[in-house]
Amino acid sequence: MPGEPDSCAAGGGVPAGAALPGEAGAGSRPRLAEPLVEGTVDGVRVAVPRGATILEAARLCAIEIPTLCHHEGLPPEGSCRLCLSETRGSLAVSCMYPLRESGFAALTRSPAVLEARRYVLSLLVCRAPRAPRIRKLADEYGVSPDPRFMRDPDGCIRCGRCVRACRASGPEAIALCGRGFARLVTGPFGRPPEACVGCLACALACPTGKIAFSERDGVRRIWEREFELAPCPECGKRAFTREQLAFLGGGASALCHSCRRRLMARELGKAAALEAPGGPALLRAL
Repeated sequence: MPGEPDSCAAGGGVPAGAALPGEAGAGSRPRLAEPLVEGTVDGVRVAVPRGATILEAARLCAIEIPTLCHHEGLPPEGSCRLCLSETRGSLAVSCMYPLRESGFAALTRSPAVLEARRYVLSLLVCRAPRAPRIRKLADEYGVSPDPRFMRDPDGCIRCGRCVRACRASGPEAIALCGRGFARLVTGPFGRPPEACVGCLACALACPTGKIAFSERDGVRRIWEREFELAPCPECGKRAFTREQLAFLGGGASALCHSCRRRLMARELGKAAALEAPGGPALLRAL
């Protein structure tokens, strides 16, 4: 009807009152049993499970909210403050603000939100002026580095995503230490982390590419340490460090990702063949 807010399109979300599949991950819990709450994001009507965040609601409506510290597989922390939105007349961190009641109304590009986002970007670009993601956002929002805060731009924005990734993987080898401009990611006592197993979870999670690593002649180098890569028993490709396999336990598979996917596909094919007409013959062909 004219004058009413739009509903989320089928490709980008669900209309108010419809069911929404729950999603489970390391940073979220299944919400299949949660009742739905209804509201709007930038005037678009949406229904989400109670407890979903503004960021989740916006993404259901295909509304982009920029993030740096957020990762779908990790617990939210809201440290970069880039995903600010406006609700109930105040700014809120979208990745952490839970929607618990119907009638919510969130704005992702109000004047107050854009002003705050530009200010946050002006600080982040001082920390990581060469990071492609931050440079792209700074250009998009017309932001330049604030010379007052151009101190030691080392490429790290202190979002803690690498620390959370390390914690989720198990070793908990690194942490954020210090305060203010002296805050940094490091191992215990500022030394190369002895608990590191060279799994690259931190480097792959880093949004700015600050955590460097290299691989050469079967050796992976990261955090000023060297790790020997174990060969895949199927194809010989070196994918995991021996420390990583030892940390995961004796039952951990040393197969590389490609061989593991092929093995899973083969097993699924066998299971499907057993249920198909002429199953034993198909199984022998596999």
